Amino acid sequence: MLRPDIGLPRFSGGPLVPVVTYLLVIVVLSGLVTISPGASPPPVLGMIWGVFLVALTVGTLRIETVSPRSLLPSVRTLGPVIGLVTVFWGLYNLAAVALAMGGISGFEASLSRTAAHPLLYLAALFSSLLFTAIPEEFLFRTYLQQKFTRLAGETTRRTVLSGIGVAAVLFALFHLPRWFLASGHGVSSGLAVRLLGLALMGLAYGSVYALSGNLWLVALFHASMNHPPFLVKVTVPSELHLVVSVLEYTIMVTLVYLTVRVVEPVETPHIWSQGNNHASTGD
Repeated sequence: MLRPDIGLPRFSGGPLVPVVTYLLVIVVLSGLVTISPGASPPPVLGMIWGVFLVALTVGTLRIETVSPRSLLPSVRTLGPVIGLVTVFWGLYNLAAVALAMGGISGFEASLSRTAAHPLLYLAALFSSLLFTAIPEEFLFRTYLQQKFTRLAGETTRRTVLSGIGVAAVLFALFHLPRWFLASGHGVSSGLAVRLLGLALMGLAYGSVYALSGNLWLVALFHASMNHPPFLVKVTVPSELHLVVSVLEYTIMVTLVYLTVRVVEPVETPHIWSQGNNHASTGD
């Protein structure tokens, strides 16, 4: 089974808890970026950041009297998760190879670095999964998205969508310290495009989580999007980045939706059900 049998937690804290948590994240992130303003932070700093996010989220959940363990899907779901993400990238690679063979600009019929050095790729993917994707998705989707869904009222499609939207906006703004402090960019049209792309990414990941309720799934999508496993060389022109991203996210969410609705048919998936009053208490 892909989707764990859990519902939306009944958090006991008020609206200030997620606000303070998010502001603390921004402050600490800004400090780390100031210390290491390079394009890619040192591995040790990245590990510290990932551990900090997990520890902060666990602490916040305990303040909310929600057991962090109750929000983690079973390891038995890892098989279906890996299978679904593999299908997504398999289809993507088939399309990329076809475009490369057709001579389409941006797609080369030659092996990518991933195909040439698979072990190095797997190491980078695992590192991204462990210290970036899981910590960030644990905070933004498992906690913030569900918290704002709960704050919006009883669990309906409207409140779930509001939770996805708020978490997506916060996820986009979360990247501002690196934009201003590390990259040295200012306020421009490029910033608007960047924020829009990140917001779309947040909406896609939020939808995947809302449909599946599976942290491993959304985190693996996140990590693999950071390190796309293309078998051929792919270079998307900058003016097409947003268009390609919309296509990627649409296919990703559609694939998860079909899996949940068709392969694992139930009356209502995870937190889309109305009136779900599941409560998780602390250990």
